[in-house]
Amino acid sequence: MIATRNLCLIAIPLALAACAPPPPSPPNVEVLIVDETPAPTADDSCGAAAYQQYIGQTSPQISLPSGSVFRDYRTGDPVTMDLNPSRLNFEYDRTGKLVKVSCG
Repeated sequence: MIATRNLCLIAIPLALAACAPPPPSPPNVEVLIVDETPAPTADDSCGAAAYQQYIGQTSPQISLPSGSVFRDYRTGDPVTMDLNPSRLNFEYDRTGKLVKVSCG
């Protein structure tokens, strides 16, 4: 008899909780997506314009002057966010095709 009473004491609040209205939906939140890609330098301080002809080629053989500061990386690879206007950046896709040449 006591077990039945205890079971009822547990079952009744659970049954009442099931009848409660659902919680209100969260308010609409406006999401702002920020592009963290540094803006290209307008003065072409690294000479990137001279290498635009290689864009679209797969694994191009590019000759750089001695002492040139450059980096090459694949799209999505982690790179430092330090801006060096005299550095050439060569960005390749996952197939090895050059997709972007920029300063920074």
